[in-house]
Amino acid sequence: MEHSAPDEKISIRELQRNAADVFDRARQGSSFLVTRHGEPVGRIVPPDPAEEAIAHAIAAGVLDPAVLADLPSAAEAADMTPEPSDPGTRAGSVEIESLRDEEAR
Repeated sequence: MEHSAPDEKISIRELQRNAADVFDRARQGSSFLVTRHGEPVGRIVPPDPAEEAIAHAIAAGVLDPAVLADLPSAAEAADMTPEPSDPGTRAGSVEIESLRDEEAR
C-alpha cells in the first residue's frame, strides 16, 4: 500500500475563494480536509483511477452497470473457492499469460 501525504486543511471560506485551484490540485493527487470553525466537515480527494476506468467503460458501452451490480464484492470473492478446470483444459490465467507472451513477441 502506498503512503500518502496527510490531508491539507482548508476552511470553507478558503475553498470558496480558491475552488478551481483546490480541485486542480486534487486532480493531481492532493487531498484536503475541509473545515468550518476548525471542525472537519468534509474531504476532497483525488479521483480513484479504477472508478474512473469503470465509468469510462460504462460510458463507452463496454461494461453494463446491471452486470456489475450482480458481481460479488472483493470480500465475497475472497471467500469463494475457484471451480476446477475441465480435464485437458488450461486455466484462464494461464491462457491469458500465453496470449500476452505471444503479443510481446
